[in-house]
Amino acid sequence: MVKINNMKRCNFLYRLTFVLFTFLFSNFSTAQYTNLPLGYNFNLNLGAEIEENVQHTSFKPIIIGSQNIDIESILERNFFNDNSILEHRIFNKHLVEISGEDYYVGGSLTSNLSLGFEEQESLNTFVNTRGFIIDGFIGNRVSFQTTFLENQAVFPNYLDSLIRSSVHDFVIPGQGRGRTYNENGFDYARSSGFVSIDASKNFILQFGHGKHFIGDGYRSLLLSDNSFNYPFLRLQSSFGKFQYTNLYCELQDMKNYLSFENNYDYMGYAKKYMSAHYLSVNVTPKLSLGLYESVVWKTNRTLGSNGFDINYLNPVIFLRPVEYSINSPDNVLIGLNAKYQLTEKSNIFGQIIVDEFTIDEMRENNGYWANKYGYQIGYKCYDFLSMPNLTFHIERNNVRPYTYSHWNESNYGHYNEELAHPLGANFSENILILSYRKKRITAQFKYLDIVYGSDYLGDSISHGNDIYADYNNRSANYGINMFNGNKTEVDYMQLNFGYVLNPITNLKLELSLVQRNQSSDVYNQKTNYYSISLISDLFNYYYDF
Repeated sequence: MVKINNMKRCNFLYRLTFVLFTFLFSNFSTAQYTNLPLGYNFNLNLGAEIEENVQHTSFKPIIIGSQNIDIESILERNFFNDNSILEHRIFNKHLVEISGEDYYVGGSLTSNLSLGFEEQESLNTFVNTRGFIIDGFIGNRVSFQTTFLENQAVFPNYLDSLIRSSVHDFVIPGQGRGRTYNENGFDYARSSGFVSIDASKNFILQFGHGKHFIGDGYRSLLLSDNSFNYPFLRLQSSFGKFQYTNLYCELQDMKNYLSFENNYDYMGYAKKYMSAHYLSVNVTPKLSLGLYESVVWKTNRTLGSNGFDINYLNPVIFLRPVEYSINSPDNVLIGLNAKYQLTEKSNIFGQIIVDEFTIDEMRENNGYWANKYGYQIGYKCYDFLSMPNLTFHIERNNVRPYTYSHWNESNYGHYNEELAHPLGANFSENILILSYRKKRITAQFKYLDIVYGSDYLGDSISHGNDIYADYNNRSANYGINMFNGNKTEVDYMQLNFGYVLNPITNLKLELSLVQRNQSSDVYNQKTNYYSISLISDLFNYYYDF
């Protein structure tokens, strides 16, 4: 593996910062995004206008060019104040904008500069993130985006113990693998980017390195942005009430290493691949449905097979018959996403994920281990109780043991993390989120009630929570009920107060208070943590589990 010198990375960032400021007084145009950022809190700033103007909201990031929506106009209505110092471009636009007759480039610095304190360990925590985002287009058909983040951090107790565990093996949640930094910190970096080509009015191609999210909830049981970035090819076709997306990804299995020419000084992680299809249909003006299927397979699936299996390049939906026809041991999942618009500013949504099941065993209700499925149900309302910019979000997620797992490396995971829900499987979760904004002032209360069944430390038996564990090492064939194993309960509460400095990058000054209590038969942990941050809140960091 290639080691990157920290000093070289910092020097590169400093040089780029200088270049950005050099262009600060260039010809300015209109700030815009090619893709709508995945960040949950960024999208709250757009409110119900996304629901009103976007035909297909479930496959994210939403490609702006394919939708009738002007992000800057929405943010201008929501944030700009006449005769205020905050009208200056630094507080409302990209820091740098360069444009011509048929091109545009916008760029901003991003950050997460945070100081905190965790009471139980009397630990001073911090996050020191510096980076940038550059977005633009060339002509009418080609657009692009790139981001880079360089980080050092000391995390509160429960995150630190997770990162150092054998399961994560120094992988920072959603942000790649870290190295030790000083005594109790981590150093890590993340980059992403893509090129998007509008091949025609109805067809868009994107190639890049990033992540995706399918659904209308806070979590996704189909595909989420919980894991680290991956190389991808996304093909999106739109015709009438239909939107059809093909997604091809190269994933990494960090549990297995490959050496080059038998030289173990040069080692890389084994690769695996995913092919996914998603068909979204607006059945009525209020009801939308989405059908999902995916297959994950490892590189050396069969003798003589070494690489991407062209059988799964099939762009037409229904991968299961293909997988069955080649007698493969690959991992196929199917799912359903649904959303119903109750009013202009409220909707109910849900998902069903099916790994495998047997109808006869389900009828017997005998806890058969291979009945692997999950569901999501939720409700979201903007301007709740007729109060402008008050958003109410409630959601329940429930996934049976052993869902997403497999007997070989074809589990539904990437980079030691889950491609769907951060809790893996064998869990239930209730989520309540109340969010409020008055001009640039924001407040959010989040509560999660979680129950899951984990494996016992030092025990080779899989109880269905860890998707990386071989499901053949299960505890039994029947009587596998929810929370099988070490039943663990987590209560998580978070209260945030913030002030938005720049809505384009969602740069805000924010105070955060977190209380987390975890209890089980063999392990208890409490966390009381508070921090103050200057953060560009464009990305989702799933620390709430």
